Amino acid sequence: PSITIRDHVIQPSSSHKFLGVIIDQELRFKEHADYALAKGTKYTLACNRMIRPMKGLRGRWMRRLYQGVIVPKMLYTADIWCAGILAKGKGNKAGGRGARGFASKMARVQRMAALLITGTMCSTPSDLLDVHANIKPFQQTLHQICHRAILRLATLHENHPLHKSIKSAYNFYAKCEFKKEKHHPSPIHKLTSEFKLNPSMIETIQPVWHYTKWIPDVEVHITASKTAAYYEDELAEEELQVYSDGSAIEEGVGAAAVLMDGERKVKERRYHLGGIGEHTVYEGEIVGMLLVVQLLKEEVRRRGNISTMALGVDTRWQCTQ
Repeated sequence: PSITIRDHVIQPSSSHKFLGVIIDQELRFKEHADYALAKGTKYTLACNRMIRPMKGLRGRWMRRLYQGVIVPKMLYTADIWCAGILAKGKGNKAGGRGARGFASKMARVQRMAALLITGTMCSTPSDLLDVHANIKPFQQTLHQICHRAILRLATLHENHPLHKSIKSAYNFYAKCEFKKEKHHPSPIHKLTSEFKLNPSMIETIQPVWHYTKWIPDVEVHITASKTAAYYEDELAEEELQVYSDGSAIEEGVGAAAVLMDGERKVKERRYHLGGIGEHTVYEGEIVGMLLVVQLLKEEVRRRGNISTMALGVDTRWQCTQ
C-alpha cells in the first residue's frame, strides 16, 4: 500500500537500491542485472572512443582497462546477485560453456572488449577471442569473483558477525554431503554449496587496523642500489642489527636470521620449511621475519630494553608490508 506524508503520496516500488545493489521483491536481481549490463556497455563504449586503428591506445592497454575498470564496475557485488547462476550452464542445454539468462548477456560486453583488444573481425568466435585477448571465459570470471568472496568469508575470525552464518551454512550442506538444497537459500548458502569451503580447515586471518591518527614508529628506507645499501649498513648507528633472508637451495626452502651487536654475532636462527614443490621463497622470507621477531624477544628478555635496532632485508615488498 501507498504511504501519505503531508499530502504527498509515496507509491510502493518493486525494487530499491541499497549499498549499490538493486534489490527486488523476489530477490531475483533482474533489475540489478540490467543495471550492471548497462554499466558494462557504457564503459566499454567509452573505451571504444580511445581505441583507434591509427591513433589510439594499444590492445594491451584496453585489456588492462577491461580487467581493472569494466569488470569491477559491472560485476560489483557479483557474489550476491550472481550466486544463483554459478551452477547453471553445466548441462547439455548450455553446452557447459556459460551461464544462461543475464549472465550470457553480460558475456556480450566481454566480447565487445575482446574485439577492441585484438582488433579482429566481428565474425570471430567468442572463445577464440578470449584466447587471443588472454582473458578468461566470462563464466570463469564469475567463478573467480564468487570464490574469492566466499574464501574471504571463510577466513573471518570467530568474533566476526558473519562467522557463525558461514559455519552454519557449511555444516548444513556437510551433513547431507552437499546433495540437498535449502528451500530459501541465501547467497552464502549458494556459494557454500558451490565451492564447499570448510571454514574450520582454512586459516583464520586477523584483521589489522590502526587508529586514524596512528603514526608508525618505524622508519623504512629503500636504497637505490646494492652498493648504497652496503655503505648505509656500514654507517648504521643503531644498537642492534638484525638480518633475515629466505631462499631455495637444493630443492628445499628455508629461512635464516642473525642478530648482530656491532661486528659481533649474538644469535642466529635457521628453519627448514620443506621441499620446493610445497613451499615458495616468499614463504621463506616471511618465516625469516618471524625468526627476527623471536631473536628480538629473546634479546629483550636478556637485556631488559633495546633503544634502537635496524632490520635488514633484501626484498622491497617486505619493507612495504
